[in-house]
Amino acid sequence: MSKAVRLSRQARDEVLEAARRYAEQRAELRADFLAAVDEALGRVVRYAPHLGSPPGVDPALGVKRVFMKRFPYSVYFIELPTRFRVLAFAHASRRPQYWLGRR
Repeated sequence: MSKAVRLSRQARDEVLEAARRYAEQRAELRADFLAAVDEALGRVVRYAPHLGSPPGVDPALGVKRVFMKRFPYSVYFIELPTRFRVLAFAHASRRPQYWLGRR
């Protein structure tokens, strides 16, 4: 049985804000972005044990990352005993490691 994925409130807000911005550019981009979010979360569940800590992040924190396909975002998460907790959907060129204080 696979673990559930839970988004922090901040991560959920980041997804919704990005989806809104993409919809303003082109309506179909919102759906494409949300599909990419779902695909990335699927990879979290499948590959988490094989992923390492992102560069510049202390491995003792247990934070891991997957890149989203097509969109310049990374999903930062931690694996807990019963679930995965997504800390952030971080844009590749905005405020590096702003999410480090989240748990």
